Amino acid sequence: MKFNILFLLFPAALAACFWIASDFQYQSVNSFFGIAETELQSLNFDHDIAVREVFVKTGDLVKQGDTLATFYRAELDRQSLENLSDLQITETERNAEFAILEKEKDLVRTRLSADVRELYTEISLLATEDSLTSVFRSSVYPDMKTAGNKIVADKMEALRKQIDDLQKRAREEISILESRQAALEAVASVRNAGTRASLQQLESEKNRLFLIAPVDGYVESVMMARNSLKEAFTELMKINPNAPNMVVGFIHEASDAPLAVGQEVELVSFNRPEMNCKGQIASINPRMTELPLRLRKFIEMRSWGREVYIGLPQGNRFYISEKITINLPTR
Repeated sequence: MKFNILFLLFPAALAACFWIASDFQYQSVNSFFGIAETELQSLNFDHDIAVREVFVKTGDLVKQGDTLATFYRAELDRQSLENLSDLQITETERNAEFAILEKEKDLVRTRLSADVRELYTEISLLATEDSLTSVFRSSVYPDMKTAGNKIVADKMEALRKQIDDLQKRAREEISILESRQAALEAVASVRNAGTRASLQQLESEKNRLFLIAPVDGYVESVMMARNSLKEAFTELMKINPNAPNMVVGFIHEASDAPLAVGQEVELVSFNRPEMNCKGQIASINPRMTELPLRLRKFIEMRSWGREVYIGLPQGNRFYISEKITINLPTR
């Protein structure tokens, strides 16, 4: 009987299939592959702006913190002028009303001084008359004891009490005027504090009129020009980082690995094992997608899995589009 070689190949094929399946399962549970990618940075601004200057062009290399463009917002200058005008008006009104109240206080003092002077004059006249009367009586009746006129003394005492009342009333009037001045100062201070706070906020907004490079990279495209007008949140520029900032991994559909957002994983370059770092899972796509060819263990076999997005730390030394092995923590 003729021997058929297929009888030998059939068990070998079964063993190979079993090994491939078990290897897939092992790989998907303990580790899986990914690709280091760059996440394009799209830059915009949160207000309508006029572009004052653009300092870069497509293809330029930029460093994190570089000023890419400066902007202008006319409403900020207008609001600043309005606030400065409000400050000046408030100060002018306060000074004018304060001066009026000071005049009223001076008027109270002047009126008090005149009234008191007049009353003291009356008291002096009464005292003089009483003294003359006493002298006259002494000359006419030398042996007779003379005493001050009680009626005149009562009049003089009444005049002194009137002076005290006038002074007390003047003090009360001045106190009321000073209270009005203090209230005026308080109201003006509150208004000025609010206006100055608004000015500080406007200055902060003016200090934001710059487009700053968020990462080291190169300018992929510029969608603005000098003196152009742009609406809020319109795309102004795109920057590609120089180094990858994320890894897109694909975990096999057969894996039951306990993945969780925020979980820390170890990332190792597939071809440069000495290059490694820690990463953190940012999100997990629940939808199955076909694995890219270069991430399949066997290119000829189509396979599916879930995408896992992992954040990379700054300063990592992976290449863009480099194949990465993602190792999960041991259970």
